[in-house]
Amino acid sequence: MMQLRMTEAIYKEMRSDLRRSHPFAYERVGYIFVKPAGGTVLVATGYEPVPDEFYIEDKTVGTRIDHRGIALAMKRADKNREGILHAHIHAGRGFPRFSRDDLADHPNLLRSFRNADPKMPHGFLLLSNDKMMARVWFPGKEAYLDIFRYTIVGLPLQYDWVGGCSSECAK
Repeated sequence: MMQLRMTEAIYKEMRSDLRRSHPFAYERVGYIFVKPAGGTVLVATGYEPVPDEFYIEDKTVGTRIDHRGIALAMKRADKNREGILHAHIHAGRGFPRFSRDDLADHPNLLRSFRNADPKMPHGFLLLSNDKMMARVWFPGKEAYLDIFRYTIVGLPLQYDWVGGCSSECAK
């Protein structure tokens, strides 16, 4: 089963940024960058917020960004050989669901992300108030994979399965 792993620092940075208010956009967006680690894990390597000046005022959607906001992610992905996950939050609890507007925008964003690095997985990370899920397209695949399993790695280290131990018991 595929999972997403990120450090607590990246997770907190992302959540903090995505919760900030914006002068006119209803929601914020940013990018989580990932690299595959083995066959079943994507590791988050960083987070980049979309700067305020890259947002476009559009009352028909929760948020819209211009080409500079997309190019920002593409430039980093190309330079560092990373995959891109476009991230935002939907209010509520439990695993979130993409809106119709999200689903309509996915093909265009995905095409741009794949142009940055076609050999990396790319997609979308959606957070709720207490959970997150990712929809990811892997190189050479047209079908996506939904990822509902994630691990936030902090100190002390805690495993996310029954019977694991923290770094304290490993001493």
